[in-house]
Amino acid sequence: MDRRDFLKYAGLVSASASVPLITPELAFGATAIGQNRIVVLVELEGGNDGFNTLVPYTDELYYKYRPRIAIKQRQVLTLDKAMGLHPRMKALMPTWNAGEMAWVQGVGYPNPVLSHFRSMDIWDSASNANQVIEAGWLSRVLPNYKKGLHGVALNKGQAKLGPLHGSQLTSVTMQNPKTFLNQIKRIQDVRPSNQTPAIAHVSQTQHQLFGVGEQLATKMGNHPKRTGVSFSKGVFGHSLESVAEMIISGVDSPVYKVTQDGFDTHSGQRGAQDNALYQVANGLASFRQAMVKAGIWDNVLVVTYSEFGRRAKENRGGGTDHGTASAQMILGGKVRGGIYGTHPNMAQLDANGNVRHTADFRAIYGTLAQRWWNQPNPWKGAPLIPFV
Repeated sequence: MDRRDFLKYAGLVSASASVPLITPELAFGATAIGQNRIVVLVELEGGNDGFNTLVPYTDELYYKYRPRIAIKQRQVLTLDKAMGLHPRMKALMPTWNAGEMAWVQGVGYPNPVLSHFRSMDIWDSASNANQVIEAGWLSRVLPNYKKGLHGVALNKGQAKLGPLHGSQLTSVTMQNPKTFLNQIKRIQDVRPSNQTPAIAHVSQTQHQLFGVGEQLATKMGNHPKRTGVSFSKGVFGHSLESVAEMIISGVDSPVYKVTQDGFDTHSGQRGAQDNALYQVANGLASFRQAMVKAGIWDNVLVVTYSEFGRRAKENRGGGTDHGTASAQMILGGKVRGGIYGTHPNMAQLDANGNVRHTADFRAIYGTLAQRWWNQPNPWKGAPLIPFV
């Protein structure tokens, strides 16, 4: 392949000279400790308002602070005596009733940063607010868990590996498997060379891209296994359908990442967030149905996350500004359903009108590492959360 094509496709993969090579045998290798334990990361891009997602419908301050945008009590989908679900997430109520949905309240980190890009870097890398780490948090968990392909990120536009970025990970980003396979046909395999560091990186990256393409082509071919389930027609629904098809077809990846945007709700929040949550709920309901039908729902965890939450009080534009703690959802056949942690105290706001976080986001990562993948927990300072 020529230099232009290489530069175009090299951005699809996270690789360096230190990454293990993907050979056909390695690409199809099973996991080292727990077989086929999959996590689907759902990024809620823009900073999702946790208060209007997991609704504190008995909190008087919630309604005082949000006279226009609060979810009315009669509309809330009741989960317990204090908390309920946004009405546009009705499609997920069967999951809750089956005990397969968990919520972690007040998720954030100390000294919160309210810049979209910087805060997402913190979430992606599991760093402290005053610390910059280039590699994604999964680079501290997955390399010892399995060899070969570590993750697939599906994006409608620019490549965003996020937590799957890092020299110790072999991860790819794509719009969908069909487009990726069409692109990868232009790449020929090369033997990795260590002649110079630059040549080692280029040849390694091309070899890895070819190996990932080989796995997807072998597992999925021109006719991937269909889910037998109807997914919504939006970008999020299509991404989840592609993930379901890859899992059902036997693509050996422990992590998939998908994104739903539309959560930066500075104005007109009810319309924008209502629609975004509807897309998330209906897409995940279809995904669950596909996994159950294929008999592999017990092997999958779906984990949502967002760079931050929103402020407790609505603004003049009928929206909410960048805030701190939010609520994160976990779904799966092995999930211990329920609501975990402490809801942020809306009577104790800081100078900017934000609540204090009550759970460190790295507790979720540590729980995934130790209780799901049976790996050491790199974040000892954050107690595990028994949602699985």
